[in-house]
Amino acid sequence: MRHRAELAERASRVEAELASQVKSEFIANISHELRTPLNAILGFSKILKGFDDMPIEPARVTEYANFILGSAENLLGIVNDIITISKLQSGKFSFDIDEIDLDELLRPCVTWATGRAAETGQEFIPRIDENMPLILADPEHLKDVLLRLLANAVSFTPEGGTVALTAKMASANKAIVCISDNGIGMSAEEISVALTAFGQIDNSLDRQNEGPGLGLPIAKALIELQGATFMIRSQEGKGTDVIMLFKVAEKVSQPNGAMELNHAG
Repeated sequence: MRHRAELAERASRVEAELASQVKSEFIANISHELRTPLNAILGFSKILKGFDDMPIEPARVTEYANFILGSAENLLGIVNDIITISKLQSGKFSFDIDEIDLDELLRPCVTWATGRAAETGQEFIPRIDENMPLILADPEHLKDVLLRLLANAVSFTPEGGTVALTAKMASANKAIVCISDNGIGMSAEEISVALTAFGQIDNSLDRQNEGPGLGLPIAKALIELQGATFMIRSQEGKGTDVIMLFKVAEKVSQPNGAMELNHAG
């Protein structure tokens, strides 16, 4: 009961913060993010539509089709993020908190990050302790957050840099998951902007990775609404650590010698 009450109180606070941010900044920031991929889709579609009048080399057709596909995927991602932030803000987002195997959940994240870092010329280092306990979280939403954060770390780390995923015990009843990079980093002011819905950091590498600025606010909200802790430590020019602390499911002995799982306080 205490854990549920804490989740409800945390949910109310996070939802209020998101509501204020979204209402004041939505229109001003989202129009550009929607128009950019739409213009690319329309432009390359018109070129392909005129194929009969102006023949195009097969290699160009494939290139233009890839531009259309990439822009459509980008647009879908923006729309999905808008829907997510809207649900979070309105309190209509549902969670299924359960006792989950962190080792098992992290495995596909490690596979994805290893391949993605190799494609972009970085090194990915998993540092996952063996025999991690079960943690209390929503597996679907936690995996979504981890993939978001890993993609973000790769995007803002230059070629030759390092991205790491660490999982270990922080205390007797807390497990820590940390995504680190030695990329461009952020100042304290920039962290505040990055955690604001539709916030944009004005630097060169950020401009190469344009987006509506919803990734970190969504990640923070999804983690905190699961009853966990979300923190960012960063230093300009040296990199960023995104830290998440989760409650573990504590094993307790029963009179008959069996074991059951209780929620650690």
